[in-house]
Amino acid sequence: MKGNTTKMYWERYIDRRNPRRIEPLDKPIDTYIMLDTETTGLHPEEGATLIEIGALFVQPGNENSRPKFEQLIDPQHPLTEFITGLTGITDRMLQGMPTAGAAMMRFHQWIDHVWPAGEPLTIIAHNAQFDVSFLDVAERVYDPTSPVFDCKWACTKEMSWELNPQKRHHRVADLIVDYHIGDVEEHRALSDAIQEQMLYQALCAEATRRGKWNERED
Repeated sequence: MKGNTTKMYWERYIDRRNPRRIEPLDKPIDTYIMLDTETTGLHPEEGATLIEIGALFVQPGNENSRPKFEQLIDPQHPLTEFITGLTGITDRMLQGMPTAGAAMMRFHQWIDHVWPAGEPLTIIAHNAQFDVSFLDVAERVYDPTSPVFDCKWACTKEMSWELNPQKRHHRVADLIVDYHIGDVEEHRALSDAIQEQMLYQALCAEATRRGKWNERED
């Protein structure tokens, strides 16, 4: 009964009909951009905005030279004490930084430089729908004709839940300890993206070891 309750709780947060969503246990993804963001709050529909994007391009063979993207963003209003305390980002650090539209332009330029031409963009993030929802809002500032940030995404939080539904917590701070990746989640976008990439690799290794992939080899 307890297991069913946990599943029902988590399923409320999974929209399996979302056309951009990738089932995290369908098959291992080897080429992707690992993404993390810092924001002024939880809900972009209530006015919360990006204050940092961090990203890491992963493909086979680039383990020792992975291109990275790191950009602070001016939200054009003061940060709360809570956000500054959580992230260490201050209003002074954001002074003179690009606003959302200009930051997205830089992000697109970086993606165009590193991503294989003609391939659909794949993003992986922990609680990916959250991060991508903020990119969607910023994308509309950058390009008013674009309704969303054009990508497919997979979520390591969903992947962790599906592998280990008995776990009480699936937060990055807990999982990086469980998988011996680190002791502290820094709440800075690039450093967190690097830890989350290591987490994705650990989850993939566990899925392989336990035979949990949905797509069978021919």
